[in-house]
Amino acid sequence: MEIKIKMKKIFFLICLAIPVSANAGWLSFFGDVASISSAMDTGPRNITQSDLKKVNSYLWRYVERKEKLEGYEYLAEALELSNDVAHLDTAAQAHFLHGNINKALELYETRVLPTGRAIDVVYESYYRKMKGLEVEQKIPYEKLYREKMSKEEAVKQRMEAEFKLPPSDYAIWGILVLLLINLLSNLLRKKIQ
Repeated sequence: MEIKIKMKKIFFLICLAIPVSANAGWLSFFGDVASISSAMDTGPRNITQSDLKKVNSYLWRYVERKEKLEGYEYLAEALELSNDVAHLDTAAQAHFLHGNINKALELYETRVLPTGRAIDVVYESYYRKMKGLEVEQKIPYEKLYREKMSKEEAVKQRMEAEFKLPPSDYAIWGILVLLLINLLSNLLRKKIQ
């Protein structure tokens, strides 16, 4: 009977200690949690380059005919993971066609125009159409670049702030774990007596 209680106590403590220590970063030697979760992700991130070309062609046919496609978001998301300007253009055009104008403009301003204008002026004409600009109106490239850089800097700072844990956090987690272990052992002792 006493062995059974001790085994339950040990099992419970292990179940408690693993998530707490993982959250505190103590189990990082088992591997990067992000890489494990991304390997488990079977979404658009796993589409090959040759499949991206097929997805691009498929979605572009709908864009050219100005036909809406149910579930286009999945295809557009896959294309957005690419650095190919043509794929990004297709994704933006699909968003625009389906009424997601802000997303379309964001893609154009942050990813298509910075490189696309050097490749083909057709991207500028698409952007003008989305933005409602006249042919003689200039596209504010400098402003778009500054906004893009400030957004990237803000994201970078936020990421750095979120991933920095002061050493005091580890101590707090350790103290909490010890207090919880002490509480549980006291409860188990009272039940045994």
